[in-house]
Amino acid sequence: MKSMSRSVDAIYEAGVFRPLEPVTLSEHKRVRLTVEEPVDPARSEAINPRHEELQWLAKESAAYRGQWVALVGPRLISHGEDLAAVRSAALAAGFEDALFASVPSEPDVPFGGW
Repeated sequence: MKSMSRSVDAIYEAGVFRPLEPVTLSEHKRVRLTVEEPVDPARSEAINPRHEELQWLAKESAAYRGQWVALVGPRLISHGEDLAAVRSAALAAGFEDALFASVPSEPDVPFGGW
């Protein structure tokens, strides 16, 4: 069975999709809908709320190899070799939502295959 597809914007109201432009279909014609919701920029931030911390790790973590770091946004809150001490320092500074990350002792080694 061949099919033809085209995109039609619609509004969902009271359990029914209402096209925003005329469609030329016979009454009771069965169609397949694919729903794409526009991305809300405020919502997309929530998809990766730790992007600032991840950027800091990518750019600044080399100086803290072999240590734990506590980050809030792009800000280093505490660091050290003992996670419990790093966490205590972050909590004492008033940061309950800090991201804790272990920085590897050795830098990543590039890998290539054949």
